[in-house]
Amino acid sequence: MIAHYTAEIFKAFLYGAAGLIGGGLLFESGQRYVKTAGSNQFKGKAEALPFFTGMLIFGWGLQQLEPVVADIVYAVPSMTRLGAMIVGAMLLFNYSVDYFNYTDLKSVSVYAIGIVFIVAA
Repeated sequence: MIAHYTAEIFKAFLYGAAGLIGGGLLFESGQRYVKTAGSNQFKGKAEALPFFTGMLIFGWGLQQLEPVVADIVYAVPSMTRLGAMIVGAMLLFNYSVDYFNYTDLKSVSVYAIGIVFIVAA
């Protein structure tokens, strides 16, 4: 029972992580600007629309991979999935904040907890 729930949460985590990384690589925005695809040029909404549409297509493509993702997820033990989500969430949080320190004491302690779960499986 718990294995099924952790598998569903882990699948959602994988999809969310892919979207976060993909969106982070394609977009940077503020109140009055959008930068797309890592460019250093400020662009308007019209120029960003193809990239936004591309992200929607990317999301649809991820859904088409559901059987493959499910096979991968169920091949990983529950405790390992939980540990991977803990470590991955901390890494993704640090990734989402510009110039954030990946190795500060709090981050390292979260990594250690996640690794304990991974190793305990």
